[in-house]
Amino acid sequence: MSVMPGDNIPSQKLVIMDKEKGPQPFSLDEFCKEKKIVLFGVPGAFTPTCARNHLPGYIEKAQAIKDKGVAEILCFATNDIFTMTAWEEMSGAIGEIVFLSDSKAKFSKLLGTDFPDSFGTSIKTKRCSILITNGVIEQFFVESEDGVVDVSSADHMLTCL
Repeated sequence: MSVMPGDNIPSQKLVIMDKEKGPQPFSLDEFCKEKKIVLFGVPGAFTPTCARNHLPGYIEKAQAIKDKGVAEILCFATNDIFTMTAWEEMSGAIGEIVFLSDSKAKFSKLLGTDFPDSFGTSIKTKRCSILITNGVIEQFFVESEDGVVDVSSADHMLTCL
């Protein structure tokens, strides 16, 4: 299954780290109600392109994106929530971007962005970005090449707002 602009964001739960309670289920479709959200997906925390090219753009442009009416910027990957939390802390993104785990790739499969990891044994998500308004996908961009940050970049998302 793949989603398209005009579709509701899938209701599959992701995982978020609560500083007091630990890992918690996160309902993206519930969170997106009554808000404009930017969600971007990366193949893996700490991987070269994700850590050097994709995430830094969203950190640098976070305020500009929020100034255009976006309530929150969220990042997801198929890494476990402990890895995502460590990446959030080490990247300096705390307070700018919410990090989520799709460790079983269930959400990625619903989006149609899942692919087998050629270096390991897991399923990854293709690099993507999604503009969601009131739970509905307004824009959905998926990179066509591995290692490229173009249509899923913060700069490109800014042009869509």
